[in-house]
Amino acid sequence: MISLPDEGGEVERRLGRVRLTDAVAFQRRPVETLARRRRTGGRLFPLTSAVAGPMLVVGAPELAHEVMYAPPGTYLAGAANRRILPVLPENSVLTLDGDPHRQRRRELAPLFHGDGLKAIAPVIRGLAAREVEGWPLGRPFAVLPRMRSLALSVAVRLILGIEDSSGLEQVERHLRGALRPYSMLSGIGALARLGPLSPQAAAARGHRAFARGLADAVPCRHEDPGDEASVPELLGPDEVFALLLAAHETTATGLAWAIELLAWAPHAADAVARELPDPERPSLDAVIWESLRVRPPLVDIVRQANAPVRLAGQNVPAGTLLLIPPPLIHREAATEEGDRFDIARFRGGQPDPHTWLPFGGGDRRCLGASLATLELREILPQIIGRFELRPARSGPERPRLYGTALVPAAGACVVLGPRRK
Repeated sequence: MISLPDEGGEVERRLGRVRLTDAVAFQRRPVETLARRRRTGGRLFPLTSAVAGPMLVVGAPELAHEVMYAPPGTYLAGAANRRILPVLPENSVLTLDGDPHRQRRRELAPLFHGDGLKAIAPVIRGLAAREVEGWPLGRPFAVLPRMRSLALSVAVRLILGIEDSSGLEQVERHLRGALRPYSMLSGIGALARLGPLSPQAAAARGHRAFARGLADAVPCRHEDPGDEASVPELLGPDEVFALLLAAHETTATGLAWAIELLAWAPHAADAVARELPDPERPSLDAVIWESLRVRPPLVDIVRQANAPVRLAGQNVPAGTLLLIPPPLIHREAATEEGDRFDIARFRGGQPDPHTWLPFGGGDRRCLGASLATLELREILPQIIGRFELRPARSGPERPRLYGTALVPAAGACVVLGPRRK
């Protein structure tokens, strides 16, 4: 008998190597990998994530708009969020779909809009002023860790009403414990066979520890003296975990990127400093909009096809994960030099919501977008008004993936000097 080569097995092994190479490249250099694959793969191209596995990347602004504004039920955002960031709890506003999501969003909306935001604005200013008082001058200083702590302080005060430092430190410690990098791998089903040593088990332990820490940090809330419920189901530990994660990590990343970009664009920082006495502050708005365009905090707006659909001339099966990456869409939508930081793009005009997507779009636009914008508007003036920012490195920092956040690879390291009056 003549032995024939196992062509099918060889093809599968080659595809496996390609997928692995794909996933490693996306993890190490996400923005460059997306741009390269867009050039060779067209408007809708395949990519593999180490956590979420195979997906299709939506690489054109008009296609992104088609997906985000599709009829209700065409695509699922909650199911997709769980696949791309499996550390998220199942029953939260980020991971629900359909009517349950809409109901939860309506219930949570008052936290992030209207009087709640007006009340928190002076608190943010005070926290930021105290934070920057201790920043060092004349030596490299990574601002991302400090922005994480500051943004979490704001989120904890707004969502939980905790103001004392011991309670805040306890919540932060348990949140960080639940977000260990190993737990982020809990979406890889094959690793579950490791049992108690698996990332799935680690994630479950982290969530239990967070729930216990939250119960200790938050005073019991009773509707009346005879009510034994400590925390309403709406703000149970799973929802609090998801809200704190969403409300602080992306905001901290956006703040860090703005500071890093301004270190390379002193003329923009000077323009903001000159306008600080003006309540309108158009240059500050332009800095915020442009920094979120050039360096959006998240790589992922994700949707899962709920049924077979036709997209960009391709048949997309039900269950397919679609990735809409804001950095790629922003670059594609720019008329010239899409990767250059230039606040003149937004002088005299606000961003186009169809092509400016740091907070997503459609009916799943980020619930905390107004809070994040408020924090940027209140915190950046405290830094720009006090310091002149200089680069600490020979070149701009590149983005790297932390979960699904696109964080500065060196933590947004800058050198601070006193601002000349």
